[in-house]
Amino acid sequence: MTAEDRIRLERLTALPDRRAALAALEEIFFASTTRTEFASAAGRAAFLATWTGWFVDEAPRDIWLAVAADGQAVGYLTGCKDSAGSVELARRIPKYEVFADHFAAYPAHFHVNVRPGWREHGLGRRLVDRFAEDCREDGLPGVHLVTAVFARNVEFYQRAGFTDACQRGPLLFLGRRLNT
Repeated sequence: MTAEDRIRLERLTALPDRRAALAALEEIFFASTTRTEFASAAGRAAFLATWTGWFVDEAPRDIWLAVAADGQAVGYLTGCKDSAGSVELARRIPKYEVFADHFAAYPAHFHVNVRPGWREHGLGRRLVDRFAEDCREDGLPGVHLVTAVFARNVEFYQRAGFTDACQRGPLLFLGRRLNT
């Protein structure tokens, strides 16, 4: 059995040490983002809050962590099952509304990151598939994400079934229908 086989997926709300889980999420977030320089610690914290704060505060049950056998979180997914109804999230995330006309068909969206050193082992796909299954069980018709048109993750998402695409400027909407 490989180390990847011993990874378990856990909801944030099911983990006994939420503070440690959120610290790991923050660490993975900053190891994954392209932005590395901040004018201050407050600026860094505000950047994290923009991209993860709403999920932690409003949808902690839709945050999934990939946890290794030693208890280390090695990946996470933050999810929102009602993109159209999440007014505060729309205020926080830049360009959130660009694809609002697709939210009825693909109401759920997510952000996923895996710790460097654990990538290319299927963990991101497992997290995405777990969230998609949750959405399907809730009767949602689809899930989506937004990325950059030329981002290296586009092929990953296409392999994961995100085949409905719409480009607007430098942004690419990818949707995956769920059989409900």
